[in-house]
Amino acid sequence: MADEVDQANAIAEAHLERSLAAARAPIPAGQPGECEQCGEDMPRLVDGRCGYCRDGRKRP
Repeated sequence: MADEVDQANAIAEAHLERSLAAARAPIPAGQPGECEQCGEDMPRLVDGRCGYCRDGRKRP
């Protein structure tokens, strides 16, 4: 029977595996141009959107 420490270790191991898989995901190449969402001219667009619009962040 697994105790709490074993369960915590299993959760931590699963989290580590998911994190490593996410870190291995390829980074899409970007293109310079005008963002389709905000209209700003940016040096890198992915799928036509700038990083701010893709991430939902405010501009500095």
